[in-house]
Amino acid sequence: MTIPAFCLLSAALPLLAPSRAAPPESEKTRFEAGRLQASRLWRPEDGSAGEFEKFCAEGFAVGADRDLLLDRFEAKLEALRGHFTAMSLELRREQDEDRGELKPVDRLFAAFAPDAHLADDLFKSRLGFVAALNFPLPSLEETLADGPEWDRRRWAEARLGKAFAFRVPAEVRQKVSDIQSAAEAYVYGYDIYMDHVVGGDGKPLFPSGLKLISHWGLRDHIRALYADPKGLPLQKLILTVMERIISQDIPKAAVAGEDHLWDPAKNSLDGKPAEREPDTRYETLLSLFRAARLEDPYYPGYPTLIDRTFRLQREMSETEVEGLLKGLLEAPASRTAAALVRKRLGRKLLPFDIWYEGFKPPKGMPLEQLDALVRKRYPTAEAFKDDIPNILIKLGFAPETALFLALRIEVDAARGAGHAAGPDMKKDVSHLRTRVGKDGMDYQGFNVAMHELGHCVEQTFSMQRVDHYLLSGVPNNAFTEGFAFVFQARDLEVLGLKRPDAKAAALKDLDDFWSAREIAGVALVEMRTWRWMYEHPEAKAAELRETMVGIARDVWNKYYAPAFGVKDSPILAIYAHMFYYSLYIPNYPLGHLIAFQVEDYFKTHALDTEMERLCRIGSVTPAEWMRQAVGGPISAQPMVKAAEKALASIR
Repeated sequence: MTIPAFCLLSAALPLLAPSRAAPPESEKTRFEAGRLQASRLWRPEDGSAGEFEKFCAEGFAVGADRDLLLDRFEAKLEALRGHFTAMSLELRREQDEDRGELKPVDRLFAAFAPDAHLADDLFKSRLGFVAALNFPLPSLEETLADGPEWDRRRWAEARLGKAFAFRVPAEVRQKVSDIQSAAEAYVYGYDIYMDHVVGGDGKPLFPSGLKLISHWGLRDHIRALYADPKGLPLQKLILTVMERIISQDIPKAAVAGEDHLWDPAKNSLDGKPAEREPDTRYETLLSLFRAARLEDPYYPGYPTLIDRTFRLQREMSETEVEGLLKGLLEAPASRTAAALVRKRLGRKLLPFDIWYEGFKPPKGMPLEQLDALVRKRYPTAEAFKDDIPNILIKLGFAPETALFLALRIEVDAARGAGHAAGPDMKKDVSHLRTRVGKDGMDYQGFNVAMHELGHCVEQTFSMQRVDHYLLSGVPNNAFTEGFAFVFQARDLEVLGLKRPDAKAAALKDLDDFWSAREIAGVALVEMRTWRWMYEHPEAKAAELRETMVGIARDVWNKYYAPAFGVKDSPILAIYAHMFYYSLYIPNYPLGHLIAFQVEDYFKTHALDTEMERLCRIGSVTPAEWMRQAVGGPISAQPMVKAAEKALASIR
């Protein structure tokens, strides 16, 4: 890979003579750190070396002048980011929301990044250099060591430094946005028409009109079939569908197609051999890898997406995260829990039993009745929105807080599986998306909506009630997932169906452990796949397919096969997130662990006031957030110990 010209200049600038206007002795260390950071961002087109020195001499601020800079940047960045985020949400509306057939022009609008030139413009105007010079980014090690002693303003200064520590050209940002949008469209359009899936006799096996998106819909249908005494053959057939998708020998015409009858066991269309889908799935992942490499040269100190995702974004090392995942996967309670599942099912375990639903406390009624109840209550997305104040009050929020939150949350039917999109300015709102069928929202849609409502409440509190705009949000996405899981776990309470008792609490602890352990393995697969791609940057899609399937099998054999008694399953490679939202999946097991600790905290503290307090801590480091929130670090041990206790009581 060629070295960008700006890197050559940046390497030389720190060797130049010191600034002609020497800073106060007490500010020399900060000046040199800021000057070094700015030099790495300065390009030949920004001016000569002499102009750079003049800028540093004139642009370095101390005392009240520096305080004013922080205040100005907070106000102006909120206006810039907020309006660009609002524009992006509007441009993506047709792709994100279920508004009929997605047209080619909709994909083009969704791929357009209105803020692609913002960073470039801020540096061209020298505003970016002002921030870089005056607010140098502290290292992760410094932040972790000194952060507990920082006041809120010092944290805001560090976050401003982080915002201007790197400079990615607009054309690169736009190219990355195009690639990510194409990957997202591929995933969101990957539906399987299950009413066209047939058995060996050529007859359909699933209800008319059933269309399931991969992987979410397929997984959730497997879960639903545990309640059906005749569901096992259908679960096995869906497993075969998943394996065909993973191996990419699924017929091309079976992907989002309803013109043929597909027999997954024989892998035939209308009884005949069929052309397989080319390695589009893995080519899509490679496109995301290539997009990451386009940005790599512009992140000194963080030269890979792996570095940026863990050390820069999550502010947790990859080693630390992997240790937490292994703490879940290697827990002896895994085998005990698997034995209990085997006993309850009355059969040998199969790979899809990673999604076993039986540890969840009873819902109170069959799924069909639950679907009917939810559809009656929420025939439209608007009906759910109108009920948000009531939902929040049931969760323990005061009426005035519930109304404050509800007025700042919009609800729409999702084209995909569901998500939440938060605002970047106080005057905007959060957007909650979940699937709403033509007959209304079913229980699965409601369950997802509750998850996304947790996101939206966090997004609202951590934007509206935080003391510094630069500290809005939470440390990383794992924390917002933690709040989302807390809300999702209380969905039946909201419907008036759950009466918690000691047994229900034990079952929930066991379900939390089983679910977190399931997604922890997927996270390891994604992490190891990205390491391999960086080690083999010229790999082809077919090579990636074979490698990723091999990694999935290896992780399965090490952490699941001993408990399940089944070897070589590739099922951990089915997760759709990996093919459009790079390295996001580790947020889910981290979210489970955080949620478990947070929810345990909420057993003795009010959700209303304490959730707001926790959200107002803002985007400090994960370690500092947990210290202030619950008084301890992120750990797998509380969940593991609770699972062990639950297993002892259930046995």
